[in-house]
Amino acid sequence: MMKYLIVTLAVFFTTLTVTGCEMNQVDEEETEPFERRELPRMLSEQEAELSEGAGDFGLDLMHRLVEEKPNQNHFISPLSIQMAYGMTMNGAGGATYNQIQKTLGLEGMSREEINEAARNLIELLSGFDEDVQFNIANSIWYRDTFTVEEDFLETNESYYDAIIEAADFGDPGTVDRINSWVGDKTGGLIDEIVQGPIDPLTVMYLINAMYFNGDWTVPFDSEHTTRQPFYRPDGSAVDVDMMRMEEQERMLYRQGENYEAVNLYYGDAGFAMTLVLPDEEVGLESWVQDLNREQWRELTGGFNRVTLMMDLPRFETAYEIEDFKEVLQDMGITAAFEPAKSDFSGINPEHDDLHISDTRHKTFIRVNEEGTEAAAATSVEIGLVSMPASVQISFDRPFFYVIREVESETILFMGTMTDPS
Repeated sequence: MMKYLIVTLAVFFTTLTVTGCEMNQVDEEETEPFERRELPRMLSEQEAELSEGAGDFGLDLMHRLVEEKPNQNHFISPLSIQMAYGMTMNGAGGATYNQIQKTLGLEGMSREEINEAARNLIELLSGFDEDVQFNIANSIWYRDTFTVEEDFLETNESYYDAIIEAADFGDPGTVDRINSWVGDKTGGLIDEIVQGPIDPLTVMYLINAMYFNGDWTVPFDSEHTTRQPFYRPDGSAVDVDMMRMEEQERMLYRQGENYEAVNLYYGDAGFAMTLVLPDEEVGLESWVQDLNREQWRELTGGFNRVTLMMDLPRFETAYEIEDFKEVLQDMGITAAFEPAKSDFSGINPEHDDLHISDTRHKTFIRVNEEGTEAAAATSVEIGLVSMPASVQISFDRPFFYVIREVESETILFMGTMTDPS
């Protein structure tokens, strides 16, 4: 395992040119042009598996999104999804657990190994580069009239550092409070993940929020930013603010079989954005669809130092995966969404109809001359088919009623009441 971990924000378009003829593959013994921030220790086997799982899941998800809408911008955080569903797994059993585990790329890891790896990865990534702000936050909000297993709450509090709050889901202020928490943890970039009013059958939200803010190690000069054309997949052009890097020495570049790639570091170079420009005759959609984890490892492991001139558009994108629930079902998570098949007995063993009633994934990214600001939020909504055990109802208006024998469903009496006085 490498002695440092580069967290990659993959953006699959840019415009670049290379100047200079020397392209020496990076040698770890060679002195870096700047001091690189390294993780304080190597990743454990379980932490590496968790990180690899997030990458595998992310590529699978990206393939599906690009295939469905090839000409649309896509921006996802596999790690955010993995964190939210990792918490959810702590309440799951049977096929519900196994399907989530497999889809997230975590097969072969025990529940305890997943939890331990998540906790350690959160600690490692949050704050190891003082010049980059990267925060991971988790929370669980549940209906205050719904009983939740203490072990489930304590496990997620311990391993995911989740804040736990029992709340009045009938109070509109609860929606505001949840969304305010998300806004705070995403630097104000995502201000809504729960829509009100909350369904009476919803009993819990499990939410992950992530925020990244890093300045380029080698920034762009804003005086070199000009209006230039950007060519869409259909060949049409649109003028954008194009940033330019002028003949910067010892930058990391790679020319592959059907692409060019550049590595741009943040802060003390513990985090990087890897940008990939597929060859024009190949195109973005085809290149992304063919990409697998092994090819990505090869790509990120073979950069050369060059003198680089590069054009990169300044951009800002707010994104949400449409029909996220259906996408996850297509990827193999089916039982969790079906009340008759789901097993969330670890949340409450008395309700066999607990299931994921909805799920959302939202992101935001802003790239400019100084650096990058990005955020993600993932929510998992747990609901019931039948009404919760503790409810309040007032028959203070006309109602219908029946007296019946339960087993045979024989109706003995039936009536309506409009005036009990």
